[in-house]
Amino acid sequence: MQELYSDEITGETRNELAEFVKWFNRLFGHEPLIVGGWAAWAYHRGIGSKDIDVVFPGSAAMDRNLVAYYTARGFSQRKTEMFDYAFYKERKTKSGTSVEVMVDAVASNRNVTVTGTDLIIPWGLAEKHKQKFEFSKDVEAYIVKPELLLFYKAGALIGRSHLLRQATNKGHYQSKLWKDAKDVAGLVGNCELDAVELQQFSTQCNFKQADWQYVLNVAQTYLDETEKKAVRDSWKKLDLL
Repeated sequence: MQELYSDEITGETRNELAEFVKWFNRLFGHEPLIVGGWAAWAYHRGIGSKDIDVVFPGSAAMDRNLVAYYTARGFSQRKTEMFDYAFYKERKTKSGTSVEVMVDAVASNRNVTVTGTDLIIPWGLAEKHKQKFEFSKDVEAYIVKPELLLFYKAGALIGRSHLLRQATNKGHYQSKLWKDAKDVAGLVGNCELDAVELQQFSTQCNFKQADWQYVLNVAQTYLDETEKKAVRDSWKKLDLL
């Protein structure tokens, strides 16, 4: 799976992320809120992302802002499983590789309904638990805090594992699950996670120890032995298992 997230491929999305953040700053005078793979990268500095995941303060703001952005930048639109909209376009790397750059957007008044479960993770929590991060010179945005990001990643692992069972294009979900698992391992390995905050989010989102065990079981399919042990030991220490 590593080749699907090479620097050559994710670099195209990172360039678009920089343009998106600068455009947003220039037109609206404030920073967008980034979640998902690029928020995880901000903490672990490991594998980049093929998507730009962004949370807007409301549906009206999202519709107005993104319509302007994707029109200006030549994007097309489609629906996705976790977000309200995805805007995408094809780009070519220096070597000629075709890359699909995608901007996934959701309004903060929506929830992540985890496929196959009754778990719900509000996107509105991201607005309350965020911090600024400078992706590069003059490219500053908000990112969701690592404790909450772990929940979004856990929800993605659970939901996509259920979708994988009935999918015809299993490779798509396997690559997403691999990336989610690597992001979870990266967060655990590079962040001092707050046990109290994690327990509060567990209560708010109705996550039980059995749910965390399920997430661990799914993630371990895609992790090496060192990563498996680090995640398992960390979650025991944080009383998630």
